[in-house]
Amino acid sequence: MIVLSLKNLVKSFGGLAAVAGVSFDVERGEIVGLIGPNGAGKTTVFNLVTGTIPADNGNIFFGGRDIDRLRPHQIVKLGLARTFQTIRLFPGMSVLENVLSGCHCRMFAGVISSFLRLPSQRREERSSLAKAMEELEFVGLAGMWRQTAGGLAYGDQRRLEIARAIATEPRMIILDEPAGGMNEQETLELRGLIAAIQARDITVMLIEHDINFVMRVCNRLIVMENGALIAQGTPEDIRRDPRVIEAYLGADD
Repeated sequence: MIVLSLKNLVKSFGGLAAVAGVSFDVERGEIVGLIGPNGAGKTTVFNLVTGTIPADNGNIFFGGRDIDRLRPHQIVKLGLARTFQTIRLFPGMSVLENVLSGCHCRMFAGVISSFLRLPSQRREERSSLAKAMEELEFVGLAGMWRQTAGGLAYGDQRRLEIARAIATEPRMIILDEPAGGMNEQETLELRGLIAAIQARDITVMLIEHDINFVMRVCNRLIVMENGALIAQGTPEDIRRDPRVIEAYLGADD
């Protein structure tokens, strides 16, 4: 079953074609890596898919629905969550409060019910608190729920951002350089966390420059260069593809 489908996606900034007619599908339950040299257009693709910026042309389908004109919060409600290349937490809020902000898109209590503390609002609040603690337990941060997010170690902040994304109850999660800045032990733990996310029937797509990492964690790789898709296949297929080797290492005339 195809969960995400890009059809001839195009995005230019001035005279630069950041994404030039990119098309690919992501199957439910996959872990897919989007890789390529710096400036290949990878993060631009993620920004288009999640509604951060609009496409110039082409279509994006999520769960069979055309989403390329939806706003980010609407896309999250459909079940597509993301993290960012640069960590975007609420540093002055607690670890728990950061995850609760992810639960917000599944809450229905309005201003009046919250002000009056109606029974329905209190039930929803208890449910959200339980959900947030469950996701903190899942990423290994339950013991830090009272701490301020900005005071966490870098790797823990990465995991907190993932917990917040999972708290939105996604069908698919997009991770933008999740291993960036992590040490060897943190990277190993991240591999286990991504496998655990897949085991929850959440499709995963990620950008990552650590080739050893993506070769070990991903079922399939999609390779971009200069805004265009140049290859896709299993990690072994990509490892041997001459176009990919040339894109990363250059060609010997």
